[in-house]
Amino acid sequence: MRSGFTPVLPLQLDPRYIYTAKRFAKDLTRFAVEVCGLKVTHQQRELFNHAQMIGSRVSVASGHGTGKTKSFGIIALWHLTMYHDSITNVVAPNIAQVRKQVFKEVALCLSSMRRGPYAWLAEHIELLVDSIHIKGSKETWHVLAKTAPKGAPENLAGSHAKHLLFLVDEASGVDDAHFGVMTGALTEENNRMILASQPTRNTGFFYRTHHDLSIFQGGAWYPLTFNSEESPLVTAEFIAEKKKQYSIEQYDIKVRGLFPDKNDGYLIGAKEVRASFGRDVLGARDWGWILPIDVGGGDYRDSSVMTVVKASGHGLYGDNALRIQIVDIPVLSNTIDPIKFTGQVHHKSLELADASTLVDYGGMGNIFYKQLQNMDTPNLEKVVWGNPCFKRENKECFINLRSQAIVSLCRAIKEGRFGIEQSVIDRYGERIVGELTRIPFDYDEKARYAVKSKKEMRGMGIPSPDIVDTFAFPFLEGINYIINDAGRANGDDIQVQMLKAAAVEAFSDLN
Repeated sequence: MRSGFTPVLPLQLDPRYIYTAKRFAKDLTRFAVEVCGLKVTHQQRELFNHAQMIGSRVSVASGHGTGKTKSFGIIALWHLTMYHDSITNVVAPNIAQVRKQVFKEVALCLSSMRRGPYAWLAEHIELLVDSIHIKGSKETWHVLAKTAPKGAPENLAGSHAKHLLFLVDEASGVDDAHFGVMTGALTEENNRMILASQPTRNTGFFYRTHHDLSIFQGGAWYPLTFNSEESPLVTAEFIAEKKKQYSIEQYDIKVRGLFPDKNDGYLIGAKEVRASFGRDVLGARDWGWILPIDVGGGDYRDSSVMTVVKASGHGLYGDNALRIQIVDIPVLSNTIDPIKFTGQVHHKSLELADASTLVDYGGMGNIFYKQLQNMDTPNLEKVVWGNPCFKRENKECFINLRSQAIVSLCRAIKEGRFGIEQSVIDRYGERIVGELTRIPFDYDEKARYAVKSKKEMRGMGIPSPDIVDTFAFPFLEGINYIINDAGRANGDDIQVQMLKAAAVEAFSDLN
């Protein structure tokens, strides 16, 4: 990334520099086109027009693929080269984010510069892992990659310069305390600050720059929204794919650049849950048995639960998405003897032909699973849902498997793919409503669903959602089931059904 060539004269003394600075210092779009070779979109042009203003404060709420990161790379390079002794801080929740995204775009721009009429300017720039500087002025004329770790706002303190710029990427994930430090450093007339992020939450400083701190409410911040649907960089095929993949709320955030409007912080409401009561979601479809098991901690706080499920379809969205019918909850107890519970699960798995038995493999579940193994319980699968997702599209949407499963359950309820038989409702209906409507969540800085942990829920006074856990297990990626003889609707034998299911799963993994 280093050129190896050291210019004879410092940049500020190069006779070409004064002319170049006059040409581009107040015209960022021209710099992007003529120096970096960028074909500027209307969204990028709007950002550049506001960013180039003296003392600018700009905040961009953006969907996927709008060129936001490319724009940040160009702005960083523009500020570095066009303003003598300038300081630029590129800030993100983690340092790897800056290196892999904004600094990568700077490197690409430098490569373009070296192939054009401004190759001489590129030779004055040295790009390192965590910094970019003008040769001969490393301490006073540079771009620095900085992180904004939670609870350590002092990490961003100490920046002051006549020409100072803060570029904050994934700004929705940065704590407000960090913004207090950064805005406190903007003491000079030509100090700038530009924020960009997917709009993942409706609280915090980034949210406020689009609301009460915006110029339209008497504040200092100019808010921009980059809708992926309106970007020439985003294909219609991509938009169509994401409409299927994302929930309505996530699509608004990750594609349309809109802040979430759900204010209570919970995944689903009581009306939506009650709509699943008595609903038949299988009809004449093929189905198989799943036996999800949640093992209580043995401290009378968590319950042990065995749920009997009929499953049909595969995948989390689309025409053949997974459908779940809750048939029975034969065990729900916080006092049951673990040995007795093991025997009941084993017996039920044999009673339900070809049932897939899913056991939460954590805490007491480790021992429970091994006991079932020793009893030769068929089709036994571990649930380790604290792990990250495996599939790329799920990694993009969920911070871990638990979030993936629970959010997918709630989506199935909303889409009418989840039903609970009346006999279950008669016994546990109100508890089910209580558990499902008290699943708190956030979005992380990448707009991924982050369902609160059980420890966090206890801190909020919310009991363990033990029934909901068993409802969610079948929605975990990678969970399979075998079409039951009684559940075959079209005459295919079980082997054919399993091959079909495997083909669907394999295709999903490749994409």
